[in-house]
Amino acid sequence: MDGLAQALCFFCVVTSSPPHPQLARGFGDIWYTHEMPAAGTHLLRLSTTDFLLDGDGWRTQRLDAFAQRFADLSCGGRFTLAPAERPSWPATRPVYARQYVFRCR
Repeated sequence: MDGLAQALCFFCVVTSSPPHPQLARGFGDIWYTHEMPAAGTHLLRLSTTDFLLDGDGWRTQRLDAFAQRFADLSCGGRFTLAPAERPSWPATRPVYARQYVFRCR
């Protein structure tokens, strides 16, 4: 009986393990993860690196352009896109990462 109980306990532990974290995928100088926290809602987390002559404005433009293209391809051109920054977060400089929420229409 102890062997059966141990086997069942092992089965419970294996099937109830937490989900594994999502690994970021790269495209050019952008690394991203794409999640769907709710039905119809997409969360896009982006990060980028520095170029030799680079600034916050250029990095922000690259991240914004990537988010626009990603939402466009995911939704077939019909979407609403917004930054997903928490208002409680202080504005940090330099800008290397941003989050976006989009919904397909």
